[in-house]
Amino acid sequence: MLKQIAKLEIYIIDLEKGYKIAREGLTTIGEIKKGEFNLHSLFFSSLQSVNPSVAKYSKIAVIISDQLSIISSFKSLIQYLNESGKLTNSEMQYVETVFANMENECTKNLNALIAVTTDETIEMTDDERIKRIDGIYVDMEDKYGFSQSFCDKANQICLLRNDEANEFGLFKTLE
Repeated sequence: MLKQIAKLEIYIIDLEKGYKIAREGLTTIGEIKKGEFNLHSLFFSSLQSVNPSVAKYSKIAVIISDQLSIISSFKSLIQYLNESGKLTNSEMQYVETVFANMENECTKNLNALIAVTTDETIEMTDDERIKRIDGIYVDMEDKYGFSQSFCDKANQICLLRNDEANEFGLFKTLE
């Protein structure tokens, strides 16, 4: 009986060591799992934060400047055309429609730019943000080029009609 009690005590000691090893192992596994989860959480939360160097990207200022220039050019053009009176009502409506469409498209670009450069709006890597900004930049440069060309041509039409009116008036006086 003493031999059995001694064997049971040894068995109890071994069992306690086994439970201790299992508990420490499970704790270690839990800590590793939690650490992995924290790493993933940090990564995904970093995708919602805009890197300050991305927010200072030089093309952002150009995009905003182009938009302001487009709006200013069209407003000046419309004012000049209204004052000159050289375009028909339908032509003026066309110019105003082009301006309204350009303004809407510029607003879409600006909203996309704000979304890309504002924290917690879109999950993107810095590289993806730069590519999106570059795309907006290219689109805005196209709009800027179009608006400058459109405004120049509208001004030329107005000047030509003014010249025609002056020549017509000159011919009338010569008759």
